[in-house]
Amino acid sequence: MLRHSRLLSRLRPRSVAPGLSVLLLAGVLAVAGAQSPPVASGTAALAHVATLSQQIGPRPAGSPAYIRATEYVTEQFQRLGYRVEPQAFPFQFFDEPYLPILTVVAPVDLVLHPATMIYSTATPEDGVEAELVDVGLGREEDLRGKRLDGKVAFAGRGQIRFSEKASSAAAAGASAIIIFNNQPGPAQTGTLLTPSRIPVVMIPYGEGLRLGAWLAAGPVRVHLVIRTVTERRSSANVIAVKPGTSSPQEVVVVGAHLDTVPPSPGANDNASGVAAVLEVARLLAEVPTARTIHFVAFGAEELGLIGSSYYVANRTLAVTGMVNLDMVGHGSQVLISNSAGTGSLLDVAERVAGRLALPVRRLRLGSSDHESFERGGVPVVFIHTGDDDVIHTPQDVYARIDPNLLAQAASLAAALIVEIAR
Repeated sequence: MLRHSRLLSRLRPRSVAPGLSVLLLAGVLAVAGAQSPPVASGTAALAHVATLSQQIGPRPAGSPAYIRATEYVTEQFQRLGYRVEPQAFPFQFFDEPYLPILTVVAPVDLVLHPATMIYSTATPEDGVEAELVDVGLGREEDLRGKRLDGKVAFAGRGQIRFSEKASSAAAAGASAIIIFNNQPGPAQTGTLLTPSRIPVVMIPYGEGLRLGAWLAAGPVRVHLVIRTVTERRSSANVIAVKPGTSSPQEVVVVGAHLDTVPPSPGANDNASGVAAVLEVARLLAEVPTARTIHFVAFGAEELGLIGSSYYVANRTLAVTGMVNLDMVGHGSQVLISNSAGTGSLLDVAERVAGRLALPVRRLRLGSSDHESFERGGVPVVFIHTGDDDVIHTPQDVYARIDPNLLAQAASLAAALIVEIAR
């Protein structure tokens, strides 16, 4: 998932009787005409998470690991009897063959723990060594009238995009920019959307506080080394097709992104969402629907929603609704949202959740593949289970995934798809 604002920390789940949501899902499917309807299995979904995050691991778009992930997802869809259509698209590949090195060389010697931002340019081979300059939040107004002349900019995270901070620093003559996180936890990478003019890294919140304190007391000098690869490649979405019975020219999409950022095994972000989509596909394999359903594993979401944008731009059928599953394996409760926080499809999702006796909270969230569909005029619902401080880091691992949340998210998605595809 693309980085977004933190969710409200006050969110707390209401209690749900174990298994109740999936039992009621069976009733929903039975009404829709299924024979001996299956129920969502958190255990089955968890097995998909294990394969994607443990056996395959980090899955950057265009990488050999991503190709293995598409092969796995394709095989799972085919086992369920679906026709699978890969959809290739071009994109700007990014990789980091070596971890970045960032050290403070004055007033003390200290090794820091940076994360390279996606599409950061590399440093020269021997790195960049220069004085650090505090530029506030790195906004244009923070840098107005400043000439950095080869110095390294030091900016807090927030208010504007990472790319805007990098562009403002580069325009002021900085040789690199260090962004420090605005919340506790490890440094998290994110995308600059396009290749930057200067090297860009993020450091953890605690390390940012230390650097800020030293800067307030006197000069600070740092040394940064980054190795990156950026080149044109192709990646692919994986589309499993369930033909509609009476309105096959109309399509409902349920999808999740399959790719990760380079250092992360991506258990929650987003093996969990892909696992939930596979479970929805299993639940609906024998359920007739009037409209066609596309089950989609999107590529290159982490680079800027590239795969989903390509799908929307190249659609040949009328897409009447989209359900997006991203980060549904860790958190407090099931959340439903879109970029506006309003809309008829969100109302439908709330009613369906009520029939499942599943407590949900409505929020306003973007930063995932549903945004591509919203821009294309398609009603959407984004299913999510809460913010997660370790996404985009090596700590996003299988052991943190809650199978009950997987089952709840898959149950809601399946029942919602039945509702809007009938």
